[in-house]
Formats: sequence, structure tokens, C-alpha cells
Amino acid sequence: MARPRSFDLLGPPINDHAAEWRARCRQRLALTSRRKPRPGDTLVLPEPLTFSDGISEQTFQVRSWGTRTVLLRAGDGAGVRISRLMTRAWTLVAPEAAASAASVVA
Repeated sequence: MARPRSFDLLGPPINDHAAEWRARCRQRLALTSRRKPRPGDTLVLPEPLTFSDGISEQTFQVRSWGTRTVLLRAGDGAGVRISRLMTRAWTLVAPEAAASAASVVA
């Protein structure tokens, strides 16, 4: 049985500001509690992100470099950092799904 979240134990919000704050907290919790990207995954942002070198990219390959997990731009393979990654919207394509999608296209 799942334990109730702290917000579920609270009474109704006392004003609109409190209700909005709780909604933002729930949204952030939903984003940060997702599974972290693992090597072999493909990470896809909803919109392209423009980097300091002027290149925009939306799709990234998740790779392992020693003990670190790194993101490589799909277009040119350059290693990049995305600030506040876990609080951003993105989707993951698992290695198995990416491989089967590639075989269907081929």
C-alpha cells in the first residue's frame, strides 16, 4: 500500500496563493521523482535547446563515461550539460524501444 504524500494529509488551502504553491510543488515533485536517464537511453526534450555554440538540439544520447553519466547531442555527438535537467520536461526512449523503432524504419 502506498504511503500518503504530505500534501494529501493537509487540509484545503487557505487562499489562492497557497493552492498555486501546492500545485507547483506537486508538479516539481512529479518531475524530480521520475527515473533518471541511464546509459543507452535517448532523452528527448519537448522543444530544441540552444547551446552556447549556437547549435540547437532536442534529442540526446545518454552514455556512461567512467562513473559519470553524460549527454551527447544526437546531431554531432558533442557532450553537453543541461542545467536543472530533472526539473525540465523530457521523455526517455529506452534502448529496446529505440532499437525496435529503428528496425521498423529500416
